Amino acid sequence: VQLEVPDDFPPPPPPSSHHHSSHLTLPELQRMLLEEYGERHFNARQQPYLYFKVLLLTAQFEAALEFLWRIDYLQVHAVHFAIALQDMKLLCVTDYMHSQMLKVDSIAGTRELNFARMVVNYTRRFALTDPREALEYFFLLKGTKVSEDRDLFATCVSNLAIESREFEMILGKMQPDGVRKAGCVDKFQLDNTAEVIAFVAVEAAEKGLHEDAIRLYDLAQNHEKVMQLLNGQLSRVASDPPVPHSNRDRLYTLALSIADRYRAEGHSASKQKAGFTFFLLLDIMHFFDCYHSKKIDLALTVMKQLKLLPLQAGETVEQKVTAFRNYHNEVRLCFPDILLATMNILFTQYKQTSQNLPTPTKQDGGQEKFKTELRRLARALITFAGMIPYQMPGDSNARLVQMEVLMS
Repeated sequence: VQLEVPDDFPPPPPPSSHHHSSHLTLPELQRMLLEEYGERHFNARQQPYLYFKVLLLTAQFEAALEFLWRIDYLQVHAVHFAIALQDMKLLCVTDYMHSQMLKVDSIAGTRELNFARMVVNYTRRFALTDPREALEYFFLLKGTKVSEDRDLFATCVSNLAIESREFEMILGKMQPDGVRKAGCVDKFQLDNTAEVIAFVAVEAAEKGLHEDAIRLYDLAQNHEKVMQLLNGQLSRVASDPPVPHSNRDRLYTLALSIADRYRAEGHSASKQKAGFTFFLLLDIMHFFDCYHSKKIDLALTVMKQLKLLPLQAGETVEQKVTAFRNYHNEVRLCFPDILLATMNILFTQYKQTSQNLPTPTKQDGGQEKFKTELRRLARALITFAGMIPYQMPGDSNARLVQMEVLMS
């Protein structure tokens, strides 16, 4: 220290009550330089390197780094000095990221640097433009806990992925063959990569980024959550017309690609719950695709195959009402539109038959027998709609009844 102290360094102050001898202990020297002389004496703002050196050479690393950090153009040096000292285990750091940059315990005479906060704040300058570089800094925070079940590294990766939207680059991508393509995070050879990805998925879902969350849960091999999220999204758009590049189109394409892979490779979702609902919703969307494309005969055939409504010989309304109770809410939400579309198909076929237009579904026995069958099916739909334990939208029942009346 003597070799490094400048020639004009002032002599020690007169002995005070806390100086018991002419020799200073290291804690006394530290306190004298930092508290009694301090920044003003060393003209620290004009000579920041001198004051930083004084604190560094007297092993006051935390105070030295906090001082350097307060000068904008020197923050880059502060953070990299901190990284080096932390790597050598020479820093006292606080466990709580949201505390102030320098935590002082006046009773114990100790100081703790908020290393995590310093690193996170520094990376904000370039994280969105260079996320790969930001990850290198975030990895320094691995093992630092935000809470009992939250790791700061995972939290930073999550925030970076969501803000930059570079999910595939950072976390990887699921390929058509079911093999995950590695992302930047794999460079660090984590033991819990899937947990980090799942953590990002949770954050994305909470922020309403449902499609991103679906892909992330798929990456993390959490098939149950994939299907649960898809079910919630698909049920909202199932009955919409198939318009290219629409929200429905994107979701349907994503769901079909996942369904094809899960059929080929298998999945871990519950087949009686999320899995059953997922594949049923895809079939319902196929029905609406046929319906909106004016392929009404094919649409009616698809609906009969799904066995959702009392349309087949030997099926009673009561049986379908009982089956309705077992469907999950995502499927139940589709029933008003399913009923209206199916009734409209029956009504269209009825009009075509009445106008002597060709209908490939006419039964043997002539037009009247076929029209009678259509009226029977329409009446069954009305009865079914009135018996299911579901509150239909206000005008749905009226529209069903109106079409059924026009077929009388």
